[in-house]
Amino acid sequence: MELTNIYIILLFISLVFLIAQVSVREKQTVHIIFALFCGSIAIMATKKISGDTIGAYQYLIGMAACATCNGYWLLSRSLFREKNAILTPHIIISVAIALLIMANQGYLFINSSEIITYKINSVIPYVLNELTVLFSSTVIMLSFWEGCRGYNAESQKGKSQRLLFLATSGLAVTLSKLSNGLFSDIPEYKELFTTLIILFVLTNTQILIIWRFHKTKSSTSSKEALDNLSPAKIKQCDVQANATCNIEQTLAATCNIEQTLANSVESLLVEQSLYLKTNLKVADIARELNVPEYKISKALRNNLSAKNFNQYINELRIKHAKRLLADPDKQKWSVLVVSLESGFASVGPFTRTFKLITGYTPNQYRQNELT
Repeated sequence: MELTNIYIILLFISLVFLIAQVSVREKQTVHIIFALFCGSIAIMATKKISGDTIGAYQYLIGMAACATCNGYWLLSRSLFREKNAILTPHIIISVAIALLIMANQGYLFINSSEIITYKINSVIPYVLNELTVLFSSTVIMLSFWEGCRGYNAESQKGKSQRLLFLATSGLAVTLSKLSNGLFSDIPEYKELFTTLIILFVLTNTQILIIWRFHKTKSSTSSKEALDNLSPAKIKQCDVQANATCNIEQTLAATCNIEQTLANSVESLLVEQSLYLKTNLKVADIARELNVPEYKISKALRNNLSAKNFNQYINELRIKHAKRLLADPDKQKWSVLVVSLESGFASVGPFTRTFKLITGYTPNQYRQNELT
């Protein structure tokens, strides 16, 4: 296959992925940045295809392909960071790298153009090129680091997603360096290999974005629960964040998101009586709300005053059991029946937990309440 055909395929795929990001209804930062990245790749492919035809003007086209390594770094941050993914310093660094790329392409245009007779023969082009390589290599390593940080705190699904990202980035860098050594004397093969690597990165990144940000039915129900926040709960979030916030800001701020998640967990467990389900685990709640398990545990500790998930569930179950034991209409219910009705799998754990929380056995509590 000719090299030009490979560039045409790269152009086509990058444009397809760009349109895919634009067509996303509920766009997030990652979709916008990946669209810019795909656009830069499309422009780079256009430059390669038209290079022999338009001569020096190809470098003017190349000036627009300035969101490659720097764009992928911002993409990696928006993929794996929920808070402060992209701040002003990150934008400044990315713009600086983009300007270096544009300056390099501008120099190549001036040096190759027959319209401009003035030739730049100084150390400036060398410095520009070295700075571009230095900063590009740095942000590539930073991109790889984004996939590593927070790995242990992720759910199994999140870890798999990070492994895909790390494998993609690692293979791309390794194969790129390998091609530089193997095909140093054959530029056509080197360009072909590099283009295939770019196709590999584009495809895997699109798969990762769909995988990580695809909205499931459970996440939709979770969103509906978040949208139904009462004014009192929104005010509570506002106090904990020490800032005036509206509903959109409540869902955006980290502290408020954690409070909102705690409200959703409480609603799911209490209002829907899910705590009465036998053998209930934190994984069940995480799956229902489509969030990692560690976030559920953190929300319980910080916002519902619970040491852990089991303690919180047991306290809800014991409150329910106390109501049953104190009900005169249920005097004939055995302790076993009360334990099963309260979500415990057997009477032994129920009795131990009941005494640990109340200081009484179930029978002693019943006698005190009904006498």
